[in-house]
Amino acid sequence: MSVQRIIGVCGLNASGKSTVCNFYKNKGFIVISLSDIIRQTLKERNVSETRDNLINLGNELRNKSGAGVLANLTIEKLNQNSNYVIDSIRHPDEVNSFRNKFNENGKKIFNLIGIDSSAETRFERTQSRKRQGDTTTLEEFMSVEKREMNNPDPNGQQVSKVLEMCDYKILNNLDQTLDGLLNDLNDLENILIKKVV
Repeated sequence: MSVQRIIGVCGLNASGKSTVCNFYKNKGFIVISLSDIIRQTLKERNVSETRDNLINLGNELRNKSGAGVLANLTIEKLNQNSNYVIDSIRHPDEVNSFRNKFNENGKKIFNLIGIDSSAETRFERTQSRKRQGDTTTLEEFMSVEKREMNNPDPNGQQVSKVLEMCDYKILNNLDQTLDGLLNDLNDLENILIKKVV
């Protein structure tokens, strides 16, 4: 049996995380978002799925059960015979949960990929995709982003700190084409494949 692989994906809103996830999905990886747990809880509470509600409930769950709760609940669902790509990692404790579980005794099953792009690029993408909960002005976008980057609550979202913990980073600004991004991902995957023991 081949060695299990788990790819974590982090980045700010509309940076290109879905493209990374789809790249690995096409390679047979199972895609799981840490936000799925939050979405399910919102649905159970009959609360609309806005970006603010997702952020606030995620922070509430982290404060109630620890900052690594979303990762820990997700890890419980993983099958050791499958490869996974984990989207929406937003707190250092979530990274640590995956690393502590999967990267021990010299093995490195879990690798964290960060995807980064400018705020203007990402806002432009949100306007074209018209996803529920996305903001409609650059000012609103920047306000939400500030809360995501470095929440003063130690259990809140800390995306900037997660980006600092990445094993690998990819830049995905407006001058990057989809083909260019996929080429970068192919190059990175060739590096990662060689490190699998």
